[in-house]
Amino acid sequence: MKKTLACLLALCMALTMVLTACGPSETTGSQSPSSDPAVTDPAVTESEGVVLPSQDGVEKVLNGWTSPRTTFSPHMYTSSKTLDNMGTFVAQMAKMDGSNEMEFVPYFAAEMPSSEDGLVWTVKLREGLTWNDGTPINADTYIYSGQMLLDPKLVNSNASYLFTTCIVVNAEEYFKGNCAWEDVGLKKIDDLTLEFTLEYPASELDFNTTIGALFWPVKEDVYEACMNEDRTSTTYATSLETTPSCGAWTLTKWVIDGYEEFEVNENDPLVQMGYYKLDAINQRYLSSSATRSELFFSNELDYHTLTADEYAIYKDDPRVYQSESPNVWGIFVNADSDNPIMANKDFRMALQYSAPREELAVDVFAFYTPANYMISTGTMVTDADGNTVAYRDTDLAKANAEQFANDNEKALEYFEKAYEANGNQKITVNMLYFDGQESMKRWAEVCQETWETLFGRDRFELTVTATVAATCYDIYETGNYDLGCGVRLATVFNPYEYMYYWTTDYPTKYITGFDNEEFDELYQEAAFGDLVTDPAKRLEALARMEQLIMEEGAFIPIMQNDNVFIYNSRIWLATEEYLPQIGYAVNQCDIVEDPTA
Repeated sequence: MKKTLACLLALCMALTMVLTACGPSETTGSQSPSSDPAVTDPAVTESEGVVLPSQDGVEKVLNGWTSPRTTFSPHMYTSSKTLDNMGTFVAQMAKMDGSNEMEFVPYFAAEMPSSEDGLVWTVKLREGLTWNDGTPINADTYIYSGQMLLDPKLVNSNASYLFTTCIVVNAEEYFKGNCAWEDVGLKKIDDLTLEFTLEYPASELDFNTTIGALFWPVKEDVYEACMNEDRTSTTYATSLETTPSCGAWTLTKWVIDGYEEFEVNENDPLVQMGYYKLDAINQRYLSSSATRSELFFSNELDYHTLTADEYAIYKDDPRVYQSESPNVWGIFVNADSDNPIMANKDFRMALQYSAPREELAVDVFAFYTPANYMISTGTMVTDADGNTVAYRDTDLAKANAEQFANDNEKALEYFEKAYEANGNQKITVNMLYFDGQESMKRWAEVCQETWETLFGRDRFELTVTATVAATCYDIYETGNYDLGCGVRLATVFNPYEYMYYWTTDYPTKYITGFDNEEFDELYQEAAFGDLVTDPAKRLEALARMEQLIMEEGAFIPIMQNDNVFIYNSRIWLATEEYLPQIGYAVNQCDIVEDPTA
């Protein structure tokens, strides 16, 4: 947040006027179709050419929020929150030079992980890594952690981190109890060197954003002390006393279902490199958006996710920043429905080209991004030159978006063909939407109004059915539907993993009638085959897979749920641009208590 002090003073005056006139909003407005979104961090360092007021002697404490947490165990945590008290091999950070860019930094690794063939990866650890009580962290720490993570008796929920995307040899087999630990492709080379052997080659981006970012250590003596007698469970990291820390932040207080507090770890490599400026982080567990709003606008929280109603008031506030979600919400289209018209590709394409994307993203959800594409603007890939870039900025992705741009004239042409194929009889289809959310009801109603008006109510009718969200997804798996709202969650750095959902053999596939041999072959080669180490051809495969799904009308993309954040005026961000995965890197922020000083 690159602000001059004059801008800050003007902002404070403006906010005083707004808050006096309006007060904090009590309405929730339109919400994300999902549950409360995970907080995406904001980022801050001194901007080039801007000198922050002196804060000598003032402790810099970030007051944040998160959803309730019941464990800090890297083997069992169940949310998308990062483990702030832990370190990873590779960290993703906002650069400190004010360039609004992200960089990968060797963290617990002494240098970036390396491989000559994409199959065998070497990770060299830094010297002097320790737990908060001084116990050393070395290769043995990770061998133990890996063995416990995959232990077939413990059945840890995050075991798949070692056999999804980057598949460690025999990791899944050991997890299933089908081989010995010695057969697993995780080895100690020496006290500070680990070797990972994969079943399929991985790119640098794949390795650094999976094993490099998701394989945390556990402290052996504490883990063992918390183990039950038959070694089927451990209470490790379920209380303050059983939660060791070893990252940039040391957990100092933790009240289950209440709050958590961290102090900066001055011995941490990233802290010593200058990436962090805070002294402490306090996070309350808050599930209610209304409560978060009240606390933010009374200056008790440093950031807040705006509702649609709040956005209408604060959209021009310089403290407001928009995210870029990796997820594209849309409508699943079932060509295998008992309703025969759904098998008609012309009908499906009529819906594809006339979907009310703008109306839903802007008019209903206020600040979401219309999407006539499967893969979001927040998704990153490696380009032909080896650079990490936004997929949607590539020529291939742009061509797909252009091909499927809204075109009512084309939609009508497709509908005429479908109507004729239906014996010139009225077409009626049903769409499921999530019950209990007004915005989802409006979604269904807008689709109803748009399509019935365009195609003619005498020739087309869309009926809508409110259904509990979880039940909707169950129905998509059974195939007993025509159309249905929803999303398949994606990851920022691996759109190939997202494509797995659409393969013929995906275990919990939504029935859409999309079974495509070309798609399956492209996925296998792009995810695990020769294309992994050929960025240019891998990118071509990804674009073709996106195209294949949309050409069949198996999914009608509607919008990205790009939530909007507002930050306290005392927060100074290191980036004014939303960065992949880390957002605005809130833990890297600097704090100026008195912006007029």
